Amino acid sequence: MKRLMFIGMIALAVALGLSAAPLTVSWADGKVDLQSGASWKELSLGDEIDSSATIRLAKGASVELTDGKRKVSLTAGGTYLVDSLLKKGAVAAKPNQLALNKLGKLVDPQASVGSTTVAAVRGAAIEPAKESTAWQADVDVPAIMDEGRQLVRSGEYDKAAAKFGEAVSAAEGVDKDSAMYSQAWALAAGNSQAKAVKVLRAMPSTGNWAGPRALLLARLDIDSGASGEAASLIQSGLDAKLFVGDEVDMAKALLDEASAQ
Repeated sequence: MKRLMFIGMIALAVALGLSAAPLTVSWADGKVDLQSGASWKELSLGDEIDSSATIRLAKGASVELTDGKRKVSLTAGGTYLVDSLLKKGAVAAKPNQLALNKLGKLVDPQASVGSTTVAAVRGAAIEPAKESTAWQADVDVPAIMDEGRQLVRSGEYDKAAAKFGEAVSAAEGVDKDSAMYSQAWALAAGNSQAKAVKVLRAMPSTGNWAGPRALLLARLDIDSGASGEAASLIQSGLDAKLFVGDEVDMAKALLDEASAQ
């Protein structure tokens, strides 16, 4: 009898542990609400919720929830049952590493192992031409970008993102686009997908960085519940011939993945 009671207590503890894991809001942008009975209350940074909770995102909002080991990233408007997302495992996964590594070559050649056609074609964009550079006075943006790349090489992605953010504030034109892309990539590499998506959505959808922006944003969109935006981005990019080299195959694979969700 005691043995049966002991086994029952263990089973109950396991069940409770699986069904009621607390998560903390580590990032929130826009209107994000938590269902409370028949009403909704707005979530803020640092709030704790149960994994059985239901949350609602307004259009354009994003949120990241973490239990210290896993992170839930959502960037599409809608209503979500957090527990369902955790069980599927999609929100706990990092972005596709192969795609992230390839796109990281545009930030720094040493951001990942190996070489790709993407790096060969757009590698020149890593170091902006001096005649096209417009920096704010007394700010050495090239030096700041170099510091960011060094941090990428050492795997300090959060610090790299902050450093690239300094460059974003000072640069203009295509050089600002380069800094924004680098910042977004570093955020994604550091598993801050929602923050990366916000930066990429703020980038211009035309120009030298339009293709890489669309690919990285689509990859992150798929991983954070915004597959509709991902499919639209990639299809538009294919129609406009934004992609070059092996980016075309990557774009088609992303389109298939987004369309299947």
